[in-house]
Amino acid sequence: MNKTFLVAWQEYRRHVFNRRFLLGLMSIPLVVVVMVGLIFLIISMENNTTPIGYVDYAGFLSDPVPAPPPEPPDKPVKMIAFASDAEAQSALDSGQIQAYYIIPEDYLTAGTLNVVYVAEVKSPARNQFYNFLTANILRNTDPAIANRVIKGAEITVQSADGKRSISTGDWFSVILPMIIALGFIVAMFSTGGYLMQAVVEEKENRTMEVIITSISPNQFMAGKIIGDTAIGLTQIFVWGLFIGVGVSLGRQSLDFLRGVQISMQTAILTVLIIFPSFITVAALMATIGATVTEAREGQQMTGLVALPIWIPYMFMFTMLNNPNSPVAIALSMIPLTAPLAILVRDGVTVLPAWQIALSSAIQILAAAGAIWLAGRAFRLGMLRYGKRLKWREIFTHQGVKS
Repeated sequence: MNKTFLVAWQEYRRHVFNRRFLLGLMSIPLVVVVMVGLIFLIISMENNTTPIGYVDYAGFLSDPVPAPPPEPPDKPVKMIAFASDAEAQSALDSGQIQAYYIIPEDYLTAGTLNVVYVAEVKSPARNQFYNFLTANILRNTDPAIANRVIKGAEITVQSADGKRSISTGDWFSVILPMIIALGFIVAMFSTGGYLMQAVVEEKENRTMEVIITSISPNQFMAGKIIGDTAIGLTQIFVWGLFIGVGVSLGRQSLDFLRGVQISMQTAILTVLIIFPSFITVAALMATIGATVTEAREGQQMTGLVALPIWIPYMFMFTMLNNPNSPVAIALSMIPLTAPLAILVRDGVTVLPAWQIALSSAIQILAAAGAIWLAGRAFRLGMLRYGKRLKWREIFTHQGVKS
């Protein structure tokens, strides 16, 4: 057992403290920061805080009440009254206002108004002026009702079985399980790639000849898989920490982040479904490394593992529209397709306990089978130099002890 953990630590240290790994580890947070920065840049470009003017011929804005403040990241825009079109036009020409609205006498019955601008009024400022009008039209109405009219309706979608409901403000909670699944999948392939490359390189430089004199093939392969899994969990921890800090900071200015939390069901699925799948992928990548003669050939074969994992994307609409359909349930049980499929369903429905238990059992059995396969392939192919191990030999070769 000590030898197994020595191999695991060597595998972990070899990759985690490597400059290439650290660059790759920080690349995804960096990309997210750049994307979020671009989003906020675009939003800031939309936020023109120059005042908006208006000429009120309808007469209901003689003593206006302010509209509710806009939700972040929109910034408040001041509304300025003018007595005439000429006065408003002069202010527009001098740059004191970005535009002015002409409210005709029949506005309350006809509902039409005119706007004059040099550059088109962006939606944040335009919406604030419309809210300003609405607040003053409803000034004699119950404030709670007026506020509800301004904010608009909040639609709640409920599943047919009544077990799950999602409001328009909870859309991020729907995609959060998918983000978690994608993060694990990226980590699966990056760390699995390290493991496959390490096995191939140790075969090519004949390090195997020295290693197998002091450790059994089973111990060696188990150590490799444990180390690879630890590398993946390190990636997930760093990314999760980064996302957690980002969400905590974003809650101060973005309303849709304030209600974000990982449900108990999502946490259970991560442990019972994704973790065994992680081990399965690592073991399969090790198996590929044991069967090929060079790293480039192994990289070409990784598609055999990658393709099933992305199959749920082909049925994404079906799973979102009917998360309890036979196709969705089947994809939640099959090894490799289960991680993405079951977390997509987790975002829109409550999964029955028996499905979670059955899928978990299948994933654990698949992980055990993949570890056995990797160990057998390694024992058969560890001393083959320049000769590829055929997959048929792994299952049919006799005389190899497990």
